Amino acid sequence: MTDMPEMGGMLSNDELVPFFTFEDIDHALENGEFCCYLQPKCNAETGTIVGAEALVRWNHPKYGVIPPGWFVPVLEKAGRICHVDMFVWRFVAEMLGRWEREGRNLVPVSVNVSMMDIDQMDVADVIGGLLNEYDVDARLLRVEITESAMAKNLSMVKDTIRKLHARGIVVLMDDFGSAYSSLNMLKDINVDVIKLDTKFIELSDENAGKGMKIIQSMIVMAKKLHLMIIAEGAQTKEQVDWLKAIGCGYIQGYYFYPPLPVKRMETLLAERADGRHYWDMSCDYLHRDHVTVNGRVLLGASALAADAFEILADGLAEISRLNVATGEYRAIKRDGVIPDPEVDEFGAYMRAVATNRVVHPDDAGRFFDDLNLPSLRERLYRQETMLGIYRSEVLAKTGVVTFAVIPTHACSPSNPWAVVLVGQNLPIGLLACGDADNYRRDSLTGLLNRNAYDDDLEYIQATHDQPLTVVYVDMIGLHEINNHLGHAKGDSALCELADAMRACFDDDRIYRVGGDEFVIVSCNHTVSQSMRRMARMRRDFLEGDWDISVGMAESDDGGDLPDLINQAEIRMREDKKQYYVNGGGKRQLRMLNNRLENILVRNDDMKMLLEYLNVRYPVSFIVNLNTDTQRSIMVPDFFQRMLDGHGGSFREALREFCDVRIAPEYQEGLLRLLDYDVVRSRLKSEGAVQCGYVKNDGERFMLTILADNRSTDKTMWVFERKDLPYGRAGYSMDDGTPPYRFLGWQRL
Repeated sequence: MTDMPEMGGMLSNDELVPFFTFEDIDHALENGEFCCYLQPKCNAETGTIVGAEALVRWNHPKYGVIPPGWFVPVLEKAGRICHVDMFVWRFVAEMLGRWEREGRNLVPVSVNVSMMDIDQMDVADVIGGLLNEYDVDARLLRVEITESAMAKNLSMVKDTIRKLHARGIVVLMDDFGSAYSSLNMLKDINVDVIKLDTKFIELSDENAGKGMKIIQSMIVMAKKLHLMIIAEGAQTKEQVDWLKAIGCGYIQGYYFYPPLPVKRMETLLAERADGRHYWDMSCDYLHRDHVTVNGRVLLGASALAADAFEILADGLAEISRLNVATGEYRAIKRDGVIPDPEVDEFGAYMRAVATNRVVHPDDAGRFFDDLNLPSLRERLYRQETMLGIYRSEVLAKTGVVTFAVIPTHACSPSNPWAVVLVGQNLPIGLLACGDADNYRRDSLTGLLNRNAYDDDLEYIQATHDQPLTVVYVDMIGLHEINNHLGHAKGDSALCELADAMRACFDDDRIYRVGGDEFVIVSCNHTVSQSMRRMARMRRDFLEGDWDISVGMAESDDGGDLPDLINQAEIRMREDKKQYYVNGGGKRQLRMLNNRLENILVRNDDMKMLLEYLNVRYPVSFIVNLNTDTQRSIMVPDFFQRMLDGHGGSFREALREFCDVRIAPEYQEGLLRLLDYDVVRSRLKSEGAVQCGYVKNDGERFMLTILADNRSTDKTMWVFERKDLPYGRAGYSMDDGTPPYRFLGWQRL
C-alpha cells in the first residue's frame, strides 16, 4: 500500500485539520466527497504502465484533499473501515466497467482488503458480485492484503484467497517484510505477487549494503517460488537503477508517478503513440490461471536447498508424499494443471485427477488399479517402484502423464511413507514403454492423433528439406449427422473417411487433429498427385452420402511447415465455403431428410400402434418399487393430476385412485398392491401379477404387473379394459395365453 508524502492543496498542519467524527465521515460518504486516486505500477525497464493501485481520498469542501491518514485510523479503531473499503471496491469496478464499454486502453487495478473486511464479510463473494454487476473481467481487478493482516488470522485469510482465486482474481501480499513472519507465511499463503515494503527502499549510507543484499535475496527467492515482485516507494533514479540491476521487474513509486486523479490516468493511458494498450492481458506476467493448491511450493530456507529443489522439480508437475498405510497425502509442489481435491487424502486426489481428465477416461480404470493402496503397500514394502504411464486429456489436448511412486529407504509398516512424482507431456520417444504407439493413436479412427501431430511436426520441420505436400481435410456436416442421425452414425462416417484416406494415402502421415478435421503430410506425392488421389477418395467417400472439403499446399524444400499447414487450412475453408455456395448443403440436407423420413415413418407406425393400444390399454407406467417413482407411458389427465398432487409418488396416486374411482367392495384387493414387498414376492414366485377390479360406474378392468428382468426394482403396471365375467379368486383365463395365473376379481 503506497501513498504520497505530499500533494498540491493537501494540508500538512495538524492545526488546520480538525478531528473527524463518524458522523462527518458518514456524511461525506453520502455526499459523494470521497473519491479514488490511482497510482500506476510500472515496468522497471521501460516505464510502461502495467497496473495501478486505488487509493481513497476525501475531497473536503473546506479543507481540500485529505489523505487517508487523517480518517482511516478513526474508522479502523472503531471497526468501521469496511464502509470506505466497499466504496473503493465499487468505485473501481464501476470505473473498469466504464473503461471497457468506452473501449479505453486497460490496465488492471488493485484494491486493498483489510483483516476487518475479511472478518465481517465474504470478500470474494462481495467483489465477485461487483464484477458481475458491472460486467468486468476478473483479471482487471486485483486484491491487495497486507502481510500484517495475514498474520492475524492465517486460516481465514487462506480461505479468502482460495475463494478469490476460484473467481480468477489475482492476490498481492502488500507491505512484505513489515512483519516478523514474512518468510514463514510464504510457504503457507498462496499469493501471486509480493510487494516489498517501502522501508526496504529507504536506505541510508550505513545500511545500504546490507539492505541491497536483503532485497536481492528476496527477489531471487520470489523467482524460485514463481512469484512476481513489485517494489514500493522508489522516488529517485538511483533507487530505480539498483532495483533494476538486482532483477526487480516492477516498481510503484514517485519516480514514475504519484497517485493520480482518474481523469489524469485515463489521459495517460490514451496517449500511447502506437495506439495499443499499455497492458496486454494475454501476455501479462502478473496473472496466471488459478487452481487452489495446498501451498504453491514448500521450500527450505536455504538458497542451496531451493536450488536443489528447482533442479528436481524442473519438468515435474507434482512432487508429493504419500502415507501408503493411511492414505494421507501431502503436496510439496503442484502445478496448476494438477487438480487439488482440497483434502489431504489420496483417494480423493485420484478421483479429482480422473474427473479433470488428467488421466484419460479410457485409462482411468488402469490408473485406479495401479495406484490402489493395498497394491502399492505390497510393492513399496518390497522396495519396488511403481511406474504408470497414462493418456491425458487436459485443455482439449491429448498427451501423456506418468505417475511414479517411490518408496523411502526404510519404507515399511512402521514407516509407510513414499514419494509421488507426476510428469506431464513427456516426449513419447523418451518413454520406455512397449505400447507407446497407443498414445499416438486416435481411439476412434486408429489414425495418428493430436499428440503425434505435435511431436512429428517438430521433427519434420527440423529434419526434412525435400519437397513436401500438406492436405487439410474437413468432413462436411458432421454436426448435422450427429444431431439428426445420432453420434453412432457420426462415428461410423468418420471411420469410413479414415479408411478412405488410408486406402489412398497409406504411405503418408495421416492425423486426426480435431473432431472432423484431418491433416495429411506427404513426403512422397506432389500436389497434382495428391489431387488425383483425393479425387478418387472423395468419389469413394461420396458413395456413402457424405462429403468433404479439401485444401492443399506444397513446398519444394519443406519450407516453414506450420505456415504450409496454415495455407492448406485456409484453402480448405475456401473450398468449404464454395461447397455451400454450390448447393452442397441442400444436397446433404436432402440425404439427411431421406434418412430421417425412414425414421419418421417408423415413428408414425409406432404412433399408430400406441393409438390402437391406447383404446384397450389406457393407463400404463414404469414404476420403481425402490424409489416409488414412475415414468408415464400412457396416462389420462385425471391420473396425472393425482400424480402431481402427491409429488410424483405412484403409491399415493394409486391410493387416491382406489378411494375415488374403485367400487368399495374391490378397494381392499387393490390396496394390497400398495405394499411393494407383496408385489415383489408375487413377481418372484409367479413371474407376473394379474388382477381384475370394478370401478364405481361398473366398468371392469385388468391390472397386470410385469417384472423387468434387468432390475429387481423396475416394474410395468398396465391397466387394461377387460370385459370378463365375474369370477372367484384364482380364476384362470380360458385361453391360457398368459404365463401366469389370473388372481380373479378382487372382492372383499
